[in-house]
Amino acid sequence: MDIAHLKTFLEIYRVRHFGKAAEKLCITQSAASARIKLLEERLGVKLFTRERHAIEPTPAGHRFHKYAEMTVSGWEQARVMVALPEQYSQSLSIGYLPDTWHLFLKNWVDEIHSQLPETALNLTIHAGQNVQELILSGALDLGFVFEPINSPRLQSVNIASLRLKLYSNQHNTSIESALGEGYVMVDWGAMFEYEHSKAFPELSGSAIRTNYGVMALDLLRVGKRAAYLPDQVVNDDVARNPLYVVDGAPVFERNLYAVYRSASASVSLLEKLIAVITGFGKQASVPS
Repeated sequence: MDIAHLKTFLEIYRVRHFGKAAEKLCITQSAASARIKLLEERLGVKLFTRERHAIEPTPAGHRFHKYAEMTVSGWEQARVMVALPEQYSQSLSIGYLPDTWHLFLKNWVDEIHSQLPETALNLTIHAGQNVQELILSGALDLGFVFEPINSPRLQSVNIASLRLKLYSNQHNTSIESALGEGYVMVDWGAMFEYEHSKAFPELSGSAIRTNYGVMALDLLRVGKRAAYLPDQVVNDDVARNPLYVVDGAPVFERNLYAVYRSASASVSLLEKLIAVITGFGKQASVPS
């Protein structure tokens, strides 16, 4: 099966439009349609429902998506490894959630390179569940997430901690005001959701919700808004955008975990890398 066919499927799945996908892939729309038709013939199922102005994945299309993504990711990893310059004897494919990159890993890459000079790094951003699936499939060697993954096939190592505080872009904001109309609910994982609901049982919901802390930070640049954010991201941004801790609001603790397969052929290298970044994580963690 041609990797180009899988990339075409993934792009159509993403944009829900044959023409836009074809334009992004620099092919004709008829070529994109032909690729999907061939995939459907080989799989024996329909991958998309096609109506006038609506393209939607079928249940089979949704199920096929993660396998297509893992196959393409694995191919890209193999292609990168084969084409490595001579000074690199090994490579690691590392997946991040968007916030794990902005809060921690972007500041650690150069030091990782200095301590592992023979290791090439392939860095990609993924959604939380995709990180787990890609590690289990072998498409990723290592992933960074905010919740430990419960699987006998995976190892989760606590790298760093962060304290989530309620910040407002208005001075002297009360808790009630901060949780009002301008409150931005950030999804910091299942445990945060649980603790948040216990702390604020009367809060019915939020008009704005995001799973990306840096997006919440951008939203706090205008209007009267508040959100739970870690000190790390606020301290990086405070010179441009003053924010204020809401007095009396509860503080929630979260951790950053490095996750990898127990049976990975690169376990010794992964453990060495984790030992390196654990030191960074302790420096990045904000004390009580």
